[in-house]
Amino acid sequence: MENEKYVFKCDDFYVKSEIIKDGEEEISEIRLLLSSEEAGYKGKIDAKLLTTTQEKHAAKFPDKIRSMAETAFMGNLDNFSLKIEIQDEQPVLTWRRQSTGKMKILLATVNLIPVDKKVAREDIMDFLIKDRLELKEKLKDQQQTLDRKTTELDRCQNLADELTNNALERENLLVEQFLPILNNKKRRIEQLEEEIRHGGHHRAVEDTYEVETDDEADTDVDDYDDNHHNDDLTQKRKLGEESNGKGEPSKQARVDREDSLEEDIFKW
Repeated sequence: MENEKYVFKCDDFYVKSEIIKDGEEEISEIRLLLSSEEAGYKGKIDAKLLTTTQEKHAAKFPDKIRSMAETAFMGNLDNFSLKIEIQDEQPVLTWRRQSTGKMKILLATVNLIPVDKKVAREDIMDFLIKDRLELKEKLKDQQQTLDRKTTELDRCQNLADELTNNALERENLLVEQFLPILNNKKRRIEQLEEEIRHGGHHRAVEDTYEVETDDEADTDVDDYDDNHHNDDLTQKRKLGEESNGKGEPSKQARVDREDSLEEDIFKW
């Protein structure tokens, strides 16, 4: 995991901090580089100092020292102060927290080691230049990503508009095709309703037609029976005329009948 690095100004000197965290995202160490007009210093807040500070202020700041240290050495000094002091002829960095009124609570004292102020200044300047270039590159990448997203968004918006227009056109076409069918159905319903309202009259006409048809059929059957009966009578009369008057066929009739039988036999 890459360490977090910050540069900020405090009073009359600049501070470069490097916050190192362990695997559980807890601060294990803070490395410091300070540069002023008169001198340069380096120092660190290690895990031992953080633990000691936590135990010392446990009653007032339970389990908050590490988060407070991260806030302060990121450069957020609204509630904190950092100051270079000389104690027992040794340079130290005092870390205090603003309390009520003008009172400040001393949280920790960090021992400092003098370094060449030019080296300290160049180190801080190099970091700022490098950080600026990295930020510029990130900004460029973000701008390109934003441009791609904007282009994609415009394309999706145009596609959505096109789909919406196509859907409206299809809907209008369906309505145009359906309206004639609907109107025809409505007219047919009205026609059926009209027929239902006049249904009694139509039924009477149909019944009359059925009765007349049945009568005509009966008449045809009767006529057929009468004609058939008359034909039978005519045939009998002819046979009677050929008979000898005694109910027997005449001689000519018997000859004709025998000839007819012979013809039938030879046919077989």
